[in-house]
Amino acid sequence: MKNEYGQPLTYDENFSGPRQRNRRCTDVPCLLLFVLFLGGWGYIAQFAFRTGNLNKLVAPMDSSNRECGVDPGVENKSNLFFFDMTECLNPLTPFNGCETPRVCLESCPNQMFHYEAMKNFKSFEELHGSLICRTEEHKARIHTKTDIEEAIKQNLCAGWYLNSVPFHNRCILNMPLNACDLISTLTQVGNSLPSGKGVDEITNRITKFMKSMGQESPTAENCQFGFRKDILKEKMMQTDTGLSKLGCNILFSFFNVDKDVCGDIVEDVFNSPLLILQASCCALIASLFYIALMRWFSGQIVWFSIFGVLIGLGMPLIYCIMQYIFWKRATKERTTDYNMESIFKQILRDEYTWLILSIFLGVCFVVILLIVIVMLKRIRIAIAMIKEGSKVVSSLISTMFFPIFSWTLYLATIAFSIYVGLHLISIKERSFKMVHQLAYGKEACICEGPATNYTVGESCSPEVFRQHCFIRQTGVDQQSQVPCSNTKCSFDDFVFSPLIKVAIFYNVFGFCWLSFFVSAFNYMVLASTFARWYWTLKKRDVPFFTLTTAFCQTAFYHLGTLAFGSFILAVVRMVCLVLEYISRKVKAHDNFVTRAIIWIMRFFFWLMDAFLKFATRNAYIMCAIHGHNFITSAKDSFKLVMRNPLRMVTLEFAMGFLFFVSKVLLSAGAGVSTYFFLSNYPEAFKLHYNVVPAILVAIFTYLITHVFFGVYSTAVDTLFLCFLEDCERNDGSPEKPFFMSKQLKKILGKRNH
Repeated sequence: MKNEYGQPLTYDENFSGPRQRNRRCTDVPCLLLFVLFLGGWGYIAQFAFRTGNLNKLVAPMDSSNRECGVDPGVENKSNLFFFDMTECLNPLTPFNGCETPRVCLESCPNQMFHYEAMKNFKSFEELHGSLICRTEEHKARIHTKTDIEEAIKQNLCAGWYLNSVPFHNRCILNMPLNACDLISTLTQVGNSLPSGKGVDEITNRITKFMKSMGQESPTAENCQFGFRKDILKEKMMQTDTGLSKLGCNILFSFFNVDKDVCGDIVEDVFNSPLLILQASCCALIASLFYIALMRWFSGQIVWFSIFGVLIGLGMPLIYCIMQYIFWKRATKERTTDYNMESIFKQILRDEYTWLILSIFLGVCFVVILLIVIVMLKRIRIAIAMIKEGSKVVSSLISTMFFPIFSWTLYLATIAFSIYVGLHLISIKERSFKMVHQLAYGKEACICEGPATNYTVGESCSPEVFRQHCFIRQTGVDQQSQVPCSNTKCSFDDFVFSPLIKVAIFYNVFGFCWLSFFVSAFNYMVLASTFARWYWTLKKRDVPFFTLTTAFCQTAFYHLGTLAFGSFILAVVRMVCLVLEYISRKVKAHDNFVTRAIIWIMRFFFWLMDAFLKFATRNAYIMCAIHGHNFITSAKDSFKLVMRNPLRMVTLEFAMGFLFFVSKVLLSAGAGVSTYFFLSNYPEAFKLHYNVVPAILVAIFTYLITHVFFGVYSTAVDTLFLCFLEDCERNDGSPEKPFFMSKQLKKILGKRNH
């Protein structure tokens, strides 16, 4: 194996690791290519900012996809009207669209209209004048009340609407201020009518709308009470934000939970940001304290973490088994209530619920216990590496906060790419095609001149169609031409020009390349810092500004290497994205062979992505140590690892397991502590469910620990490669002493003579 993967490294008296001064710039062509790419990205950005218009992304458009106030036919109609506003209350409407007909109007309706409630005491002319239909042609075809009913059934005209006001050129119901009077009026009208069916319908719609706005059910009794100043103030404090309604409806849409429960959950989230911030800060301090303790008590902490997970699984396992035995022997009671609380209690009284939980927890407990037993020796090695990592990180505490810099750059990259992408998406063109609006009554629409080749179903130009397509009518003395009424050149879809498609692809690839570059820069700076610490024989001689020196060295000499490695990862990521795009496109023509091919390719590139990330990280470490280019560094690191494969695999697996256990323990501890604090001091925060902020605190804690342990992981990987090279270069003699610490030499059976 040693011959296949090269000979072990030999002693070099001039070798001093990252501290050597004879460095040169690496992979300069790649850096120049990266700079040129960024220049091209900047050119695309300024083109997008100059040409694109974000207002187009939120511009009001009718059901025919004509932009209100802009497109032909609706130039003077700038306000968008929705036939049934209650269908647009779903917060996913901006993404999925509003499933109700939309028309452009000159002004929003300033009166109430409901056909069912008004048809018996209003004339046809009054009803016809109040109608809002999809097109004037549809309205012109209505000659009787029966035609009105038929048009409403076919969604050609709105069956009801209320007083509306324009909001961002959209007609929004203007009801919260006079809802009580409206309900009272409807009640009086309903009492005077033989049948209150129509009034009941509109009252139900108003009730639905008011509930979605966070108001009480607008009955005659509740109205005056519900709109009192103090009640209104309390409601505004709880559910006045659009985000709360958005979160509530998203929970309702995806998880099908009760809307009252969902509203309570969202209220808890928006009522506890201070609590979550305070708990996250405490978790940050606890994480730093936990990491500091690893320097002296890493073994005890690691074993405590492992046993903590085992106990955390074992105690719920025992509880679930006891509950299973209890409910298996208990008498079954059926409930007739079907609210959320009763259903939840019924589930907890089912013995099979506890049986399933017992099996799941039991399997997890046994698997983790077996892993611990099998990896006993490897865990001891991992503990030694953790101590070394803790020592170097504690000695260079600034490395713990350096990821803030890289995360700032990463967030800036995300914001820039999204902003450019939105402007590029707004540079879209409309495509039109000829269609018959109605299946019956096809007309003899004639197209001449430039429109001679226009046929139904093919592309067309609205201006050309309007000027050169018509119906020829023959009168007594002369022929006349009238516009086509049933045949139209209608909007078909938005299309992007080939240039814009290339620009969008360029922007996505730019995001991938730059984000990987930022991550690589962060990794190499940390690796260079930790390598300097390792290759300093007397650790007290490590300079105070080691991180700053590593930062400058990486920025001056090795940006080309970072550009090379990040380019490779970006290419693989783009291939994965293209495969995902193809997978979505062929879903309509799905079959077993297609699914198998796509799945195999996605799995292959996922493995390639994971391997290349591992290889590039090791290449960055070797580049930080020796100052070689990317290819040489990747080759040297690969050979070094393959000469010590078992050590590397053992360390990676053990480190991953131990870091995960530590992160889970800290996160669970933060969440449980938050829950018990809220349970013992309920007056501190007015919440419906204490578990909601507890879960959020646990999530934020996990993210915080993930960043900190990411620094640790970099330290351990760097120290391990340095250790492997140290073992090959040196033998412990006075001429070739080991650079590793005394504790590591003791654990691994090495010593200086």
